[in-house]
Amino acid sequence: MSRQGRTRTRCGRCDFLVNQCVCPWIPELATRLNVLILQDPKEAQHAKNTVSLLLLGLPSVECVSTANQAILHEVLKQKDPAKWRLVFPADSAVCIESLGTELAAEIEGIILLDATWRKAKKLYFTEPLLRTFGAVCFSHPPEGQYSIRKSPNVQSLSTLEACAYAIEQIAGENMQPLRVFMVAAQEWQWRQQPLKHRHFD
Repeated sequence: MSRQGRTRTRCGRCDFLVNQCVCPWIPELATRLNVLILQDPKEAQHAKNTVSLLLLGLPSVECVSTANQAILHEVLKQKDPAKWRLVFPADSAVCIESLGTELAAEIEGIILLDATWRKAKKLYFTEPLLRTFGAVCFSHPPEGQYSIRKSPNVQSLSTLEACAYAIEQIAGENMQPLRVFMVAAQEWQWRQQPLKHRHFD
């Protein structure tokens, strides 16, 4: 096999290129919450997207492309708006930190939008089914640690980080291993990238 053929070989577990394999850092986690990620197709192709890491750390997460409207509608119709929450800073959103214990216990799943801020807003305002779910937002999120991708502001979190924080606030389960995994994976996969390609602020 040629050198080029070897470098393009993918790991059978994490599906990253063998020289970017993150298997040594994958945590063993579970959550009582169901998690649905609605992913813009361009995000799925982005090398720095964190959903691929999230799916490794929490295999129960469901990811659906927003490119197929029929499937998107079918999936959303299967969710009970009374028991699911959309993680999105809508005008009517409730701060996730203020959810009471009883209300949090009634929530069985969360929906997150994996897209640029512009596309996430467009999806929210053009997809009526999304607006049937009560929205939750973050008032005191932890500082984002995903330093290799630009964010709109200092409070912005990657999809993995937003998912981890939402689970912690609703289910009270420790998702810190997900963040540790993400940081280890990003440092390993981008170890040969110049520092100027990273975005620390």
